[in-house]
Amino acid sequence: MGDGIEMVQALDEAHAVDIVLAQHPDAHVKAVPADSIEGMNKHRLLFSWLESL
Repeated sequence: MGDGIEMVQALDEAHAVDIVLAQHPDAHVKAVPADSIEGMNKHRLLFSWLESL
């Protein structure tokens, strides 16, 4: 399992999803603006997201 948080530069959230899916076609992807998670624990965010699947 290759779960993780990947930062991409994109025009909007849909574009960010497209970028990640182009690299990882089978991925489950959620895009959020970087400033909305600034200063948060990235591992905790990842585990919270995985639990919500």
